[in-house]
Order: sequence, then C-alpha cells, then structure tokens
Amino acid sequence: MVLTVGARHDDEALRDDEFVAPPLSGLVIYQTKLDPNMDPERRAATLDGIAALGVTAIELLPATDLAEISEHYTPAHIAMERAFGGAAAMRRLIADAHHRGLAVIVNVAYQQPHPVADVVLDITQESIRSVIVREALRWLRDMHLDGVRHDMAAYTDLMDSSGVVRSVGWQLIREMNASIREEQSNVVLIALDHSGHPRVTSMDQSGALFHTQWDVQFVHQIRDALDRRGPMSDVRDAIGSSFGDTFSRVVYAHCAELIDREPAPQEEPLDWESAKRVTLGVSMVLTSPGIPLLFQGQEVLHGGQVGNASERPGHPGISDLVRDLVRLRRNWYDTTRGLMGHGLDVFHCDEESRVVAWHRWAEIGPGDDVIVVANLSPNAHTAYRLGFPDDGTWRLRFSSDEASYCPLFGGHPSTDVEAQFKPADAQPASAQVSIGPYSLLVFSQDRWPV
Repeated sequence: MVLTVGARHDDEALRDDEFVAPPLSGLVIYQTKLDPNMDPERRAATLDGIAALGVTAIELLPATDLAEISEHYTPAHIAMERAFGGAAAMRRLIADAHHRGLAVIVNVAYQQPHPVADVVLDITQESIRSVIVREALRWLRDMHLDGVRHDMAAYTDLMDSSGVVRSVGWQLIREMNASIREEQSNVVLIALDHSGHPRVTSMDQSGALFHTQWDVQFVHQIRDALDRRGPMSDVRDAIGSSFGDTFSRVVYAHCAELIDREPAPQEEPLDWESAKRVTLGVSMVLTSPGIPLLFQGQEVLHGGQVGNASERPGHPGISDLVRDLVRLRRNWYDTTRGLMGHGLDVFHCDEESRVVAWHRWAEIGPGDDVIVVANLSPNAHTAYRLGFPDDGTWRLRFSSDEASYCPLFGGHPSTDVEAQFKPADAQPASAQVSIGPYSLLVFSQDRWPV
C-alpha cells in the first residue's frame, strides 16, 4: 500500500495571517457549503453575509463528494483540499474568512477508499500512524486552520474495513489529538459521534481527547417537544446535559421544516407555526449551555445554499433575529455575560403550560445573570409568575416574537419586569412575565454604575 502525502505550501494568501480563534466559550459556529467554483465577488458577499450575523466561526462543507477512485489511500486533508478546488484555493478561502473575523473549521473523515477493496490502511503499524499524525499537523499549520470536526462514523467504517480492533483506531485518534493539543493548542477538536459517549471528550487514559462533540440528543429532544411529542422533562434534561463541561458539547436544532428546502424564488414561505417553531429552536440553541451551531439557511427560514438577497425568498428579517441573539450570546453589550458562562439552573419546567425557564451565569450579579424563558406551546401566557434570582428591574433584552423579525409574528407585548422578594421556583424573588406563543425571552439586569 502507498500512503500519499502532500507537499508543504507557502504562498501569499496566508503569509501575513495572524488571526487567533476565540476560546470555546466564544465560539458560535455557522455550517456552510461553499462551491469552489463560486466567483470571488460572490464568495466575498457570502462571507460578508455570514460575518454580519455575528458568528465567530464557519464549519466548511465541500460542495463536491470527497470520495474518489484511487489505487492509494488518500489522506482526509488531501481529499478536502481537492474538494475545495486545490490547496491554493482553500488557503485563499481561509484567508478571506480570517479577514472577516471568522475562524475556519473543516470536516475530516479518515475512511477506507472505495471501490478499491484490497487497499488496507494498516494503522496497527506505528510508522503508518506516525505519518498520518505528522501530515495532519503539517496541514493544520500550513493551512492556518482553526478547528476540525472529525466524523467518528467514518472512523468506525475504517476500523471495520481494515479488520483491526477498534482500540487501535482509538489509539490513532488519541495520538492525533494529543499531538494537535500539544503543537497546535488553538485548534478546536470536534467529534461527530452518534453514540454521545463521554469518553469522546474525556482527558483521562480512556478518552479520545476531543474538546467537544455534537450533542445528538439535544436536537431530538427539543424537536420532539416542539412537535408536542416529547415531555417537558426532556427539554429540561436537554438544556442541562453535558459531557463533563459546559462547552464539551455542540448544540444545534436542525428543524424538519427546513430539510430539503431550496432557495428558489417560487418557494412557498413557511406557515406561522412552522416559522415560530424553527425560530424558537434556533433561539434555544443560542441560549443553552454549549457551543451553538447554526445551519446554512436557518437565518432566512430555508435550507439550501447561501446566495445573495435576491435568491433568498424566505424571511430576511429572521437574520436580524439571529444577529440580535448571537450578540447577546457573545455579551456584545456587556449585559449578558452569563450566556458565555458555566453556571446553569433550569429552575422552572411545567408540563401543562409547556414553559421552561433557566438561569445562566458566569460570576453572578447585574450584567452577568441571565434569565431565559421559553414557551413551547401555541398559546400565549400574559401573566405568568416565574422565579428570579434577585429583585429589581429585569430588562427584556430579546423577544423572538417581535413583529419586525417576520410579518407572520404577532409582536406579543413582552416588557421589562419588576421582581420582588416573593419566593417562587426555589428562587428568592419573582415577577410576572408575558410571553407569546412558541417564543423565547431573555432578561438581564443593568450593571451597577462604577
């Protein structure tokens, strides 16, 4: 078997690149599929539109299939370069993203080539594993990449087709991630593992050493609740689950209403209920603990590829909703620091009203404490008493039912609230909130004058 490797690259695109990706707590990821044949002007406009949402990273999906017929094993990063039009084109794309403040994460899948069934990647040999790890490090360094999402399903396929025990594959993953952590400490390591096992992000001797992994349970529990198939206790558990650390999971809501919806001018817009449920799901992603992940098209209520405004027939005001909530998630105005913190208390969860509320914080106090209220029912609640961690004025920072976001939305009259020391929900204070159907509210207090 021949193990092909790539040549070292050094060109003008990334020579002066000094971009540094944000920490895990500052990551807001936007997954996008970009055509390598897209002209530079359109690509620039596409990246400008993504950056305008306030996200801090893009997860790149190739527009073409990575699979190729070959007599040799092709390393995952070489296949990725080819899918993006070659190494030089990929470096230009990364440079363009960095220029706009966007970290770049790519998918990596080490898998058995097809249809060459007699080609076996013998990773039981230390020399083979060493080459794979060394090439991965070189590629990350030369490409100035900020993260990789490793497809664990492809890893499983590789183990099965190679005829080696999976512990050997696990050893390869550990060796690669350990080397990346040591030599490329700013690179975030993400796993897509459908088993959702804590070992994937564990740092002990049995762990795979990933920083974070997709929480595949979150999306199903939230979707089932929005479809009124699942109990509210599942929503509470979805908000509060983790793999050992707040940012050890990536949370997302890939809504069924958007699947296979292409951005065609004749496309019928979503109905009121579908639009409300999609935006509520996205809002819960951006306010729950974890690293939030948005899918291409969610910001305009359609699937498909990102294009210019004339190709987006959905609801362009939804991009304002996403932008406003991303800014709160990033503590843009220094009033919602808790959304970047580790503290969480899901203090209210009611099956009858289908209202859930949670408290997020980093260090406690005005400007830090954040209260999130979500109504997963089609009915508004106009005088709903909830607990608050302190008395005083709690400012309404966000309401997903604002009519300016979408003409379908009712603009329910949610307002600031005055909390008093009347205990409720195991909290020392309480207030009555007014929330629209399928809506989410964000409250916090102003910081004290210095």
